[in-house]
Amino acid sequence: MFKNYIKIAWRNLTKHKQQTVINLLGLTIGTISCLSILLYIFSQLGYDEHHEDAASIYRVETIIERDGKESFDTAAASPPIAFALKEDFPEVQEATRVVLTDVFYSNLISAADSEDAYYEPRVYMADSTFFKIFTYKFIEGNKETALKEPNTLVLSSYLANKLFGNQKALGKAVLWGSGEDAQTLTVKGVFDESYAKSHLDPNYIVSMSTPGMGTFVQNFESFATNNFVYSYVKIAKNSSGQNLQDKLQDFIHERGAKDLSNAGMTNKQLLLKNVRDINLHSKGRKNQIHEVSNIKYLYFLLTLAIFIQLVACINFINLSTARAGKRAKEIGVRKVVGAGKNSLMRQFLGESLLLSLFSVLISIPVTILLLPLLNELTQASLGYQDVFNWKIITLLLGIGILTGLVAGIYPAIVLSSIKPIRALKNMTLLQSGSGTFRKALVVFQFIVSISLVAAVIIITQQFRFAQSKDLGFKKDNLLALRIGTDAASSKFESLKSAFLNIPGVLHVSSGNYAPSEVVLSDNGLYLPGGNRENNTIVKRNGVSDGYFETMNIPFVKGRDFTPADTIDQIIVNQATLRAFNIEEENALSSRLVQSFGDETSEMRIIGVVKDYHFASLKQKIAPLFLYKEESPNWLFLKTQSDNYEVLLAGLEKQWKATVQNVPFDYVFVDKEVEKLYNEEKRLGQISVVFTILAILISCLGLFGLVSYVAEQKRKEIGIRKVLGASINSVVQLLTKDFIKLVGIAFLIASPIAYYFMQDWLEDFTYRIEIKWWVFVLAGGFAVIITFLTVGFQSLKSAVANPVKSLRTE
Repeated sequence: MFKNYIKIAWRNLTKHKQQTVINLLGLTIGTISCLSILLYIFSQLGYDEHHEDAASIYRVETIIERDGKESFDTAAASPPIAFALKEDFPEVQEATRVVLTDVFYSNLISAADSEDAYYEPRVYMADSTFFKIFTYKFIEGNKETALKEPNTLVLSSYLANKLFGNQKALGKAVLWGSGEDAQTLTVKGVFDESYAKSHLDPNYIVSMSTPGMGTFVQNFESFATNNFVYSYVKIAKNSSGQNLQDKLQDFIHERGAKDLSNAGMTNKQLLLKNVRDINLHSKGRKNQIHEVSNIKYLYFLLTLAIFIQLVACINFINLSTARAGKRAKEIGVRKVVGAGKNSLMRQFLGESLLLSLFSVLISIPVTILLLPLLNELTQASLGYQDVFNWKIITLLLGIGILTGLVAGIYPAIVLSSIKPIRALKNMTLLQSGSGTFRKALVVFQFIVSISLVAAVIIITQQFRFAQSKDLGFKKDNLLALRIGTDAASSKFESLKSAFLNIPGVLHVSSGNYAPSEVVLSDNGLYLPGGNRENNTIVKRNGVSDGYFETMNIPFVKGRDFTPADTIDQIIVNQATLRAFNIEEENALSSRLVQSFGDETSEMRIIGVVKDYHFASLKQKIAPLFLYKEESPNWLFLKTQSDNYEVLLAGLEKQWKATVQNVPFDYVFVDKEVEKLYNEEKRLGQISVVFTILAILISCLGLFGLVSYVAEQKRKEIGIRKVLGASINSVVQLLTKDFIKLVGIAFLIASPIAYYFMQDWLEDFTYRIEIKWWVFVLAGGFAVIITFLTVGFQSLKSAVANPVKSLRTE
């Protein structure tokens, strides 16, 4: 019996080729969209699940309050907290700490016997307990002892190959840093960085007991300040993370009450986050050790996939019911010879399942061919092996079966309900009430299309707003060169003079943080006569004289630095004046106080600059002070050239003549600023692509419904034409109802789209206002699409010979 169903289904599909092609095209596009989105979503899932006892591993995060208000949050904590938790709570079995060193300084690394040195990102320092908590696949060495000794490190297989080629790296010496500060480290292990997905993604890890930053972390005792250490604890399997969380407030007050008071903190909260949740559930938590995803975006994409597939199902429903008349006699004859309603329903469901599963089969190779485009669109690294993941294949089959059932159930019910006598007499086959349901389905399609078009417009507007907004400095034609070493830093003045002699270089200056870099350095400041308990956190950046001219940051009051200025003379932004209620006219006579332990020092304001965005537009411009830095991390060049290839070659030649064994490492600031909005750019591009696909599928649905209406009204159209009706009047007859459907969909879609896009914009401190014309434009676009799609079929019906539609009576 099943074999017969398949045969009949196949014959019907091949008999009605146009309908089959349209249905198959719609379902295949929908399935490819679903598969592509699922592949990306799966690439963002499963982070840190490979660690042994991952459910028991937690990161300690921090929220600092001042004057009862949240003033600072971070994914890190103060240095002593992790091991203090192990001391105080028996359920904490192990603790470890990680410092991302290249946030503070960039060290060169090279093989000891090589002159080739490299700046490598994602450089960690970690305690010897790191590999007792986290699971890494070692290629060389023993993970149990790899970080126990000072001046040791482990390398990723990528870096080991870069430094030593095909030779064994274990036991080899590397130079870390340069000049007098260079340290010789011994390789104690090599790990496979491709083993599993983790928010911890180091290129190499240096032992925390290595002199320098590591010993600073190990010896630092304050439980309040220096919240830059990523701290992890592993608790007993029979313990609860929530129970430990409930004890942390008492812990921090018992251990750090004096430290909190000295730092001027009203309160400090410690939060635990399971490592498996870090990648997707860290929204709002700043200073992540690695770029994380946003679960809201994945929900958006999943919703988009569901809607696209529903739109494809609606097409099948509309096309199947629209062509019901062509199968009426078949149904009538089969019922007369004894076919029951259930057997007919199974037959029609079999056809839809066959078509749906066929679309699944087609979607797999097509998606594999489209993987390069998908990777470019999503910035993922998907391969064909991801497509053949058993979870993806299982989901895909489930989608195929569910799609077949959803798409086929309504046509199966409708077609199997046709009365055989009415079918054989060519009477009206379907009740008029069923048209309401079909119209509701098309309204749903319009709602999806209008909402997606509006969303794309708003996302694009916000991205362009971020790109074009006046950031308070000029990012165009601005180069940032990484200094990186003390030797290079000491030659800043020589480099500055040499660079200024190169045609195309207008200004040269330096600083500790490049624009777009997260400014982690800050101080708690207060006014003279105040006290440290009521201080205000102010970000800080060390710069050279000429910095503001290079960046084109205007002064509101005062002056730039001069060679004679000292570290106690500072320049502040307007946000700092507001934070301390200092009037601009009084700024240059004002001082700010900072305290470190028993030492207190005053800093005199010599200049006020206009607020500029030194962080993402997602964050409000924070108070900032700038001081004169003698050992900067970056060199900034304002340039103007028609041939940057020649300019960069000249800069590199001069760099290598002045600084030896330090790579010429540069970035264009405007490109780095753009990277701050990569997520929004990626979301916008994904939305555009899948919106186009959803609209394409919707057009097929419109074609299906107008075909049905034309089928129902073919005799009415014939009579009207015989009585003298024009082609225009017939086209209007068939299109006016669809314009009404667009209007209904517009009224429903506009508030829905506004609500969700307003919620999305809440993530941005500086954002666009949603304008009314966005929805009018989206609705107008839907009207145009309707006219193009419906008009074609309407015109075809209007020019048809009325004799052919009337002679069947």
